[in-house]
Amino acid sequence: MKLSTSARTALVILALVLAYFGIRSLFGGDGEIAAADDGPALFTVIAETVTPAEWRDEVTVSGRTQALQKILVRAEIAGAVASTPADPGTYVRAGAPLCRLRIDARVASLAEAEAGLARAELDYTAAVELARDGFRSDTAVAAARASRDLAAAAVKRARVELEKTVITAPFDGAFDERLAETGDFLNVGDPCGRLIGREPFLVVGAVSERDVVKIAAGDRGVARLATGETVEGAVRLVAKSADAATRTFEVQLEIPNPEGALRDGVTADFTVSAARRNAHRIPRASLTLDDSGVLGVRIVDNDGVVAFRRVGILGEGPSGVWVSGLDGAVRLIVRGQEFVKSGQKVAVAAAEGAG
Repeated sequence: MKLSTSARTALVILALVLAYFGIRSLFGGDGEIAAADDGPALFTVIAETVTPAEWRDEVTVSGRTQALQKILVRAEIAGAVASTPADPGTYVRAGAPLCRLRIDARVASLAEAEAGLARAELDYTAAVELARDGFRSDTAVAAARASRDLAAAAVKRARVELEKTVITAPFDGAFDERLAETGDFLNVGDPCGRLIGREPFLVVGAVSERDVVKIAAGDRGVARLATGETVEGAVRLVAKSADAATRTFEVQLEIPNPEGALRDGVTADFTVSAARRNAHRIPRASLTLDDSGVLGVRIVDNDGVVAFRRVGILGEGPSGVWVSGLDGAVRLIVRGQEFVKSGQKVAVAAAEGAG
């Protein structure tokens, strides 16, 4: 069947219209080729670069003064007190007499021992000469030598006992208290008096589990005593074991006392300046926990990959928290860290005010 010219024209127009809409649907509806699918958009976090800086914390400890050397000077032999040469409160040198015991028969015992030694020496000399002439055996010479040695030991013992009738100061210090008077009888181990060493002195206190990691032996400290004195020194000891009842650790601050002005048992507060070290100051809000509950932060590398770093809190102030555990300059995630995990790739935007 032959179509008229108008019919053919209508069919051509229809074909063009169909072709137009087909091409639009094929290429995205607006005549442009649809963009290829690049996958889901990256999560965006806010990060800022933090660098290490010098940090030094202070720990304040409550305690008391304590003499490093404080002992009861005791009798080593029994006897009645003959005299007490040292006055309480005076400074004495090592070897100074504090109490004298009555000598009684000890001088006679020494004389008797010395006479026995002289006789034993003669017997031994005679035994050696007789043995040389063949009139004594080697066994007899050995017996004479043993008798001489026993006599020498008896002399030494008698002399030591005589010397111990004088109870002396074992080191320089203050004779703080006299505990025996003339006429008292002292048994072995009974005290003559209390001696306190002049220096060094200690200020002893206790720190919490949180603060014990901040200080170490050698750190400098300043102590303020209840008497109004202020003294400086260095940490001598930080205990490795906690007190079972309080879970605190003993700290000893050693301070000089060349003039002997300090007193034992005075209440004191001392502040220890921790050793200088490098640390990072970060916003407190950037701290987070990993899946196992470990405290740390999340950082992002130059490729946009997230990583978790465990940190320890050293101290804090109005401008942030000082932490350990980070190396060098890091890009710290300060917003969005709770919604990403290690190994995830993210988009990074700089925090406001970050350089």
